[in-house]
Amino acid sequence: MLSSYKYKIRNGRGIEVLSVVIPAYNVENYIERCINSVLNQNLKNIEIIVIDDGSKDKTSDICLEISKNNRNVIYRKVQNKGCSAARNLGISMAKGKYIAFLDSDDWVDTEMYMEMLEEAEKKQADIVICGFKKLDENRNLLSTVKVPKKSDKDEYIDCTTEWFSSPCNKLYKKEILDKNNIKFLLNVYTGEDMFFNFMCFFYSKKIVSLDRPFYNYFMNQSSVSNNYKNRTDIYTVIEELISFYKKNGVYEENLNKIRECFKYHGIMYPFDVLQRLSENKVENWKRFYVKIKEEIKEFKEIETLNIRLYYYYRIFRLKMMRFKQLKKMLTRK
Repeated sequence: MLSSYKYKIRNGRGIEVLSVVIPAYNVENYIERCINSVLNQNLKNIEIIVIDDGSKDKTSDICLEISKNNRNVIYRKVQNKGCSAARNLGISMAKGKYIAFLDSDDWVDTEMYMEMLEEAEKKQADIVICGFKKLDENRNLLSTVKVPKKSDKDEYIDCTTEWFSSPCNKLYKKEILDKNNIKFLLNVYTGEDMFFNFMCFFYSKKIVSLDRPFYNYFMNQSSVSNNYKNRTDIYTVIEELISFYKKNGVYEENLNKIRECFKYHGIMYPFDVLQRLSENKVENWKRFYVKIKEEIKEFKEIETLNIRLYYYYRIFRLKMMRFKQLKKMLTRK
């Protein structure tokens, strides 16, 4: 027997609509699967907003055709300005009590939004988080990310986890976004999702989680050489995070969170990318290395001995890897 919450949600009674925002750019091979996964939800009263960010392939034709046959699919094509601008437009258009985001090459399980809405209503939560599955081109499962239940909302603010940064495995009460004018950072292509969640989590009163991987994340195996050029945007994000906490008068209380973010996303991730670039002999990787070192030096304000030692350790590790590569080359000769 259905619970009263599930009955209301499934039948569109006693609860306002959910808006799902899908930014799309040149995804002709994936967009139909993505939109259909929302159309096929157990929950039927969903507003689907597709923002075509200036696609040049058949994405536009596919979206137009779907919108003609489904009244709840709202399609808008705009000039290419990036994913953040597309999501922000979707936020401004959304009419739902709740809002969710979905990347155009991913898809969601049939029961995802109904289950998350039920949890939001039952627990009176501002944000609901679920787990996700990582899959390859053939839908082979690579790994599963689960979200443990926490007793306090601050325990969910953990940027070292895989489930924190993305907005796509979350359901947000739209009032939180509107009341606090929360938007995605423009012209930033690394870490903008994470900063969006830092703001949303800060203003939320209650956050809950479902330990079920409803979201399906397609791992696009593109070359590492195409993914590193915007990595230094993360330092803009960290600066914004520092500014955000200072503006709200809670800088000292959140200094450890900032330091954690800096160590994890400002040092560990960039050096992981550097290592892969070096291993794959990507041209100009040394220029990227110099840029990272210059950026890191600008954060003396939040540096600790632990952070400094970790930074030097990563430099040493990178140099040792280069030394081993050189040794191999000389041995072959």
